[in-house]
Amino acid sequence: MKRLTTIIGLALCVVFVPVSAAFAEQTAGEISWSKIQADGKITGGQVVSEDGLTYLKVVNTESRPVTVKILTIENPNVGAPGYEIVGQVRYEGVEAKGYLEMWNHFSHNRRFFSRTLGDRGPMKHLEGSCDWRRFVLPFQFNKDKSGPPDKLVVNIVLPGRGTVLVGPLRLVQYANGEDPPAATGVWWSDRTGGWLGGILGTGIGCLGGLIGLFGGRGKARRFVIGSLKVMFILGLAMLAVCAAALIKSQPYGVWYPFGLVGLLCTILSVAMLPSIRRRYEIIELRKMEAMDTA
Repeated sequence: MKRLTTIIGLALCVVFVPVSAAFAEQTAGEISWSKIQADGKITGGQVVSEDGLTYLKVVNTESRPVTVKILTIENPNVGAPGYEIVGQVRYEGVEAKGYLEMWNHFSHNRRFFSRTLGDRGPMKHLEGSCDWRRFVLPFQFNKDKSGPPDKLVVNIVLPGRGTVLVGPLRLVQYANGEDPPAATGVWWSDRTGGWLGGILGTGIGCLGGLIGLFGGRGKARRFVIGSLKVMFILGLAMLAVCAAALIKSQPYGVWYPFGLVGLLCTILSVAMLPSIRRRYEIIELRKMEAMDTA
Protein backbone atom coordinates (compact mmCIF):
# COMPACT_ATOMS: atom_id res chain seq x y z
CA MET A 1 0.00 0.00 0.00
CA LYS A 2 2.76 2.45 0.93
CA ARG A 3 4.79 1.47 -2.13
CA LEU A 4 1.79 1.99 -4.40
CA THR A 5 1.06 5.41 -2.90
CA THR A 6 4.69 6.43 -3.40
CA ILE A 7 4.68 5.34 -7.05
CA ILE A 8 1.47 7.24 -7.81
CA GLY A 9 2.74 10.34 -5.99
CA LEU A 10 6.00 10.29 -7.99
CA ALA A 11 4.04 9.85 -11.21
CA LEU A 12 1.91 12.91 -10.43
CA CYS A 13 5.03 14.90 -9.62
CA VAL A 14 6.49 13.94 -13.02
CA VAL A 15 3.30 15.22 -14.65
CA PHE A 16 2.77 18.46 -12.73
CA VAL A 17 6.27 19.80 -12.03
CA PRO A 18 7.19 20.33 -15.71
CA VAL A 19 3.81 21.94 -16.33
CA SER A 20 4.16 24.45 -13.49
CA ALA A 21 7.74 25.22 -14.47
CA ALA A 22 7.00 25.55 -18.17
CA PHE A 23 5.62 29.09 -17.96
CA ALA A 24 7.89 31.84 -16.78
CA GLU A 25 7.01 35.48 -17.05
CA GLN A 26 9.38 38.43 -17.32
CA THR A 27 8.24 41.83 -16.10
CA ALA A 28 8.83 44.49 -18.74
CA GLY A 29 7.34 47.36 -16.74
CA GLU A 30 5.52 48.28 -13.52
CA ILE A 31 2.63 50.73 -13.80
CA SER A 32 1.76 52.84 -10.73
CA TRP A 33 -1.23 55.17 -10.84
CA SER A 34 0.29 57.49 -8.25
CA LYS A 35 3.42 57.90 -10.39
CA ILE A 36 1.34 58.52 -13.53
CA GLN A 37 -0.66 61.13 -11.62
CA ALA A 38 2.52 62.80 -10.39
CA ASP A 39 3.76 62.97 -13.99
CA GLY A 40 0.46 64.58 -15.03
CA LYS A 41 -0.39 61.78 -17.46
CA ILE A 42 -3.80 60.65 -16.16
CA THR A 43 -6.04 60.68 -19.24
CA GLY A 44 -9.24 59.33 -17.70
CA GLY A 45 -10.68 58.38 -14.35
CA GLN A 46 -9.67 59.47 -10.87
CA VAL A 47 -6.79 58.22 -8.73
CA VAL A 48 -8.01 57.16 -5.28
CA SER A 49 -6.36 55.55 -2.24
CA GLU A 50 -7.91 52.68 -0.31
CA ASP A 51 -6.36 50.49 2.40
CA GLY A 52 -2.96 52.02 1.73
CA LEU A 53 -3.05 51.20 -1.99
CA THR A 54 -3.69 53.44 -4.98
CA TYR A 55 -6.26 52.65 -7.66
CA LEU A 56 -7.76 54.27 -10.72
CA LYS A 57 -11.53 54.80 -10.48
CA VAL A 58 -13.75 55.17 -13.54
CA VAL A 59 -17.44 56.05 -13.13
CA ASN A 60 -20.16 56.28 -15.75
CA THR A 61 -23.28 57.94 -14.29
CA GLU A 62 -25.30 57.91 -17.51
CA SER A 63 -27.00 55.12 -19.44
CA ARG A 64 -25.09 55.87 -22.65
CA PRO A 65 -21.88 53.96 -23.57
CA VAL A 66 -18.49 55.53 -22.85
CA THR A 67 -14.89 54.62 -23.65
CA VAL A 68 -12.34 55.92 -21.13
CA LYS A 69 -8.66 55.89 -22.02
CA ILE A 70 -6.83 55.04 -18.79
CA LEU A 71 -3.29 54.27 -19.93
CA THR A 72 -0.88 55.01 -22.80
CA ILE A 73 2.56 53.38 -22.98
CA GLU A 74 4.85 54.91 -25.58
CA ASN A 75 7.62 52.65 -26.91
CA PRO A 76 6.94 49.76 -24.50
CA ASN A 77 9.94 47.72 -23.49
CA VAL A 78 8.78 44.55 -25.24
CA GLY A 79 11.36 42.28 -26.83
CA ALA A 80 9.46 38.98 -26.83
CA PRO A 81 6.71 37.98 -29.31
CA GLY A 82 4.16 37.50 -26.53
CA TYR A 83 3.18 40.03 -23.87
CA GLU A 84 0.21 41.24 -21.83
CA ILE A 85 -1.04 43.78 -19.34
CA VAL A 86 -1.78 42.12 -15.97
CA GLY A 87 -3.69 43.65 -13.08
CA GLN A 88 -6.60 43.55 -10.64
CA VAL A 89 -10.06 44.96 -11.27
CA ARG A 90 -13.16 45.56 -9.15
CA TYR A 91 -16.53 46.80 -10.38
CA GLU A 92 -19.97 47.70 -9.07
CA GLY A 93 -23.31 48.06 -10.82
CA VAL A 94 -21.99 47.71 -14.36
CA GLU A 95 -24.88 47.60 -16.80
CA ALA A 96 -24.69 45.05 -19.66
CA LYS A 97 -21.25 43.78 -20.71
CA GLY A 98 -18.38 46.18 -20.22
CA TYR A 99 -14.75 45.27 -20.84
CA LEU A 100 -11.14 46.36 -20.77
CA GLU A 101 -9.30 46.61 -24.04
CA MET A 102 -5.70 47.11 -25.17
CA TRP A 103 -4.91 48.63 -28.55
CA ASN A 104 -1.53 47.56 -29.92
CA HIS A 105 -0.03 50.11 -32.32
CA PHE A 106 2.62 48.97 -34.80
CA SER A 107 4.47 50.70 -37.61
CA HIS A 108 2.65 51.76 -40.79
CA ASN A 109 -0.45 52.72 -38.73
CA ARG A 110 -1.41 49.12 -38.03
CA ARG A 111 -3.55 48.55 -34.92
CA PHE A 112 -4.79 45.39 -33.21
CA PHE A 113 -6.80 44.96 -30.00
CA SER A 114 -7.31 42.54 -27.12
CA ARG A 115 -10.53 42.64 -25.07
CA THR A 116 -11.79 40.99 -21.91
CA LEU A 117 -14.98 39.60 -23.41
CA GLY A 118 -14.79 36.04 -22.02
CA ASP A 119 -17.38 34.35 -19.83
CA ARG A 120 -14.96 33.32 -17.09
CA GLY A 121 -11.34 33.53 -16.00
CA PRO A 122 -9.00 36.54 -16.17
CA MET A 123 -10.48 37.62 -19.52
CA LYS A 124 -14.04 37.70 -18.22
CA HIS A 125 -16.16 40.71 -19.16
CA LEU A 126 -17.29 43.38 -16.67
CA GLU A 127 -20.93 43.06 -15.66
CA GLY A 128 -22.83 43.56 -12.41
CA SER A 129 -20.61 43.69 -9.32
CA CYS A 130 -17.47 41.77 -8.44
CA ASP A 131 -14.77 42.00 -5.77
CA TRP A 132 -11.12 42.27 -6.74
CA ARG A 133 -10.07 39.72 -9.34
CA ARG A 134 -7.23 39.29 -11.80
CA PHE A 135 -7.51 40.31 -15.43
CA VAL A 136 -5.15 39.98 -18.40
CA LEU A 137 -4.95 41.66 -21.81
CA PRO A 138 -2.66 39.41 -23.90
CA PHE A 139 -1.25 39.88 -27.37
CA GLN A 140 1.17 38.01 -29.64
CA PHE A 141 2.88 39.29 -32.77
CA ASN A 142 5.30 38.12 -35.45
CA LYS A 143 8.59 39.54 -34.29
CA ASP A 144 10.32 39.12 -37.66
CA LYS A 145 7.58 40.76 -39.78
CA SER A 146 6.20 43.58 -37.64
CA GLY A 147 8.73 44.20 -34.91
CA PRO A 148 7.72 45.28 -31.39
CA PRO A 149 4.74 47.61 -30.81
CA ASP A 150 5.25 51.37 -30.90
CA LYS A 151 2.48 52.14 -28.41
CA LEU A 152 -0.04 50.42 -26.13
CA VAL A 153 -3.34 52.04 -25.18
CA VAL A 154 -5.64 50.61 -22.49
CA ASN A 155 -9.32 51.62 -22.32
CA ILE A 156 -12.33 50.82 -20.16
CA VAL A 157 -15.53 50.45 -22.18
CA LEU A 158 -18.82 50.75 -20.29
CA PRO A 159 -22.11 50.34 -22.20
CA GLY A 160 -24.04 52.06 -19.40
CA ARG A 161 -23.84 53.03 -15.75
CA GLY A 162 -21.20 51.49 -13.55
CA THR A 163 -18.07 51.96 -11.45
CA VAL A 164 -14.73 50.27 -12.18
CA LEU A 165 -11.57 50.30 -10.06
CA VAL A 166 -8.25 49.19 -11.56
CA GLY A 167 -5.24 48.35 -9.38
CA PRO A 168 -1.54 48.69 -10.23
CA LEU A 169 -0.62 47.08 -13.54
CA ARG A 170 2.31 45.15 -14.94
CA LEU A 171 3.52 44.67 -18.49
CA VAL A 172 4.93 41.14 -18.78
CA GLN A 173 6.42 39.29 -21.73
CA TYR A 174 7.02 35.65 -22.63
CA ALA A 175 9.38 33.58 -24.67
CA ASN A 176 8.42 32.17 -28.06
CA GLY A 177 5.97 29.26 -27.81
CA GLU A 178 4.58 30.17 -24.41
CA ASP A 179 0.88 30.81 -23.88
CA PRO A 180 0.49 34.20 -22.12
CA PRO A 181 -2.82 33.48 -20.33
CA ALA A 182 -1.39 30.24 -18.97
CA ALA A 183 1.61 32.08 -17.53
CA THR A 184 -0.33 34.71 -15.60
CA GLY A 185 -3.24 33.69 -13.47
CA VAL A 186 -4.56 30.77 -15.51
CA TRP A 187 -2.95 27.63 -14.14
CA TRP A 188 -2.34 26.17 -17.60
CA SER A 189 -3.59 26.45 -21.17
CA ASP A 190 -6.42 24.43 -22.73
CA ARG A 191 -3.87 22.36 -24.62
CA THR A 192 -2.00 21.51 -21.43
CA GLY A 193 -5.33 20.71 -19.77
CA GLY A 194 -6.07 18.28 -22.59
CA TRP A 195 -2.71 16.57 -22.08
CA LEU A 196 -3.27 16.38 -18.33
CA GLY A 197 -6.73 14.91 -18.78
CA GLY A 198 -5.39 12.36 -21.24
CA ILE A 199 -2.49 11.35 -19.01
CA LEU A 200 -4.60 11.13 -15.86
CA GLY A 201 -7.41 9.31 -17.67
CA THR A 202 -5.00 6.83 -19.25
CA GLY A 203 -3.25 6.20 -15.93
CA ILE A 204 -6.51 5.64 -14.07
CA GLY A 205 -7.78 3.45 -16.93
CA CYS A 206 -4.67 1.24 -16.79
CA LEU A 207 -4.95 0.99 -13.01
CA GLY A 208 -8.62 0.07 -13.33
CA GLY A 209 -7.72 -2.60 -15.87
CA LEU A 210 -5.21 -4.16 -13.48
CA ILE A 211 -7.76 -4.03 -10.67
CA GLY A 212 -10.33 -5.80 -12.85
CA LEU A 213 -7.79 -8.37 -14.03
CA PHE A 214 -6.44 -9.34 -10.62
CA GLY A 215 -9.74 -8.87 -8.80
CA GLY A 216 -11.62 -11.07 -11.27
CA ARG A 217 -9.10 -13.85 -10.74
CA GLY A 218 -9.00 -13.40 -6.99
CA LYS A 219 -5.28 -12.59 -6.95
CA ALA A 220 -3.11 -9.79 -5.49
CA ARG A 221 -5.71 -8.85 -2.89
CA ARG A 222 -3.56 -6.27 -1.10
CA PHE A 223 -2.69 -4.57 -4.37
CA VAL A 224 -6.30 -4.47 -5.58
CA ILE A 225 -7.87 -3.24 -2.34
CA GLY A 226 -5.05 -0.76 -1.78
CA SER A 227 -5.35 0.55 -5.36
CA LEU A 228 -9.08 1.14 -4.95
CA LYS A 229 -8.48 3.09 -1.76
CA VAL A 230 -5.76 5.17 -3.43
CA MET A 231 -8.06 5.76 -6.41
CA PHE A 232 -10.76 7.05 -4.07
CA ILE A 233 -8.32 9.42 -2.34
CA LEU A 234 -6.97 10.66 -5.69
CA GLY A 235 -10.53 11.20 -6.90
CA LEU A 236 -11.34 13.36 -3.90
CA ALA A 237 -8.09 15.30 -4.38
CA MET A 238 -8.86 15.97 -8.05
CA LEU A 239 -12.40 17.06 -7.21
CA ALA A 240 -10.90 19.47 -4.66
CA VAL A 241 -8.60 20.88 -7.37
CA CYS A 242 -11.61 21.21 -9.66
CA ALA A 243 -13.56 23.07 -6.98
CA ALA A 244 -10.60 25.40 -6.30
CA ALA A 245 -10.29 26.10 -10.04
CA LEU A 246 -13.99 26.99 -10.26
CA ILE A 247 -13.71 29.28 -7.23
CA LYS A 248 -10.70 30.99 -8.84
CA SER A 249 -12.69 31.41 -12.10
CA GLN A 250 -10.25 29.25 -14.04
CA PRO A 251 -11.27 28.41 -17.63
CA TYR A 252 -12.83 25.17 -18.86
CA GLY A 253 -9.49 23.59 -19.81
CA VAL A 254 -8.30 23.82 -16.17
CA TRP A 255 -11.20 22.50 -14.09
CA TYR A 256 -12.88 20.06 -16.50
CA PRO A 257 -10.12 17.35 -16.73
CA PHE A 258 -9.80 17.17 -12.95
CA GLY A 259 -13.55 17.24 -12.43
CA LEU A 260 -14.19 14.45 -14.94
CA VAL A 261 -11.34 12.15 -13.88
CA GLY A 262 -11.94 12.85 -10.17
CA LEU A 263 -15.62 12.01 -10.51
CA LEU A 264 -14.84 8.77 -12.35
CA CYS A 265 -12.25 7.78 -9.73
CA THR A 266 -14.57 8.29 -6.77
CA ILE A 267 -17.58 6.62 -8.42
CA LEU A 268 -15.63 3.61 -9.73
CA SER A 269 -13.75 3.03 -6.47
CA VAL A 270 -16.89 3.27 -4.35
CA ALA A 271 -18.83 1.01 -6.75
CA MET A 272 -16.08 -1.61 -7.17
CA LEU A 273 -14.74 -1.93 -3.63
CA PRO A 274 -17.72 -3.83 -2.08
CA SER A 275 -18.01 -6.28 -4.98
CA ILE A 276 -14.24 -6.88 -5.10
CA ARG A 277 -14.19 -7.57 -1.36
CA ARG A 278 -17.09 -10.01 -1.70
CA ARG A 279 -15.24 -11.68 -4.55
CA TYR A 280 -12.17 -12.27 -2.39
CA GLU A 281 -14.32 -13.47 0.52
CA ILE A 282 -16.05 -16.01 -1.73
CA ILE A 283 -12.72 -17.27 -3.03
CA GLU A 284 -11.34 -17.56 0.51
CA LEU A 285 -14.47 -19.41 1.60
CA ARG A 286 -14.13 -21.84 -1.28
CA LYS A 287 -10.50 -22.47 -0.39
CA MET A 288 -11.45 -23.20 3.22
CA GLU A 289 -14.25 -25.54 2.09
CA ALA A 290 -11.83 -27.34 -0.21
CA MET A 291 -9.33 -27.74 2.62
CA ASP A 292 -12.04 -29.08 4.95
CA THR A 293 -13.20 -31.56 2.31
CA ALA A 294 -9.63 -32.76 1.78
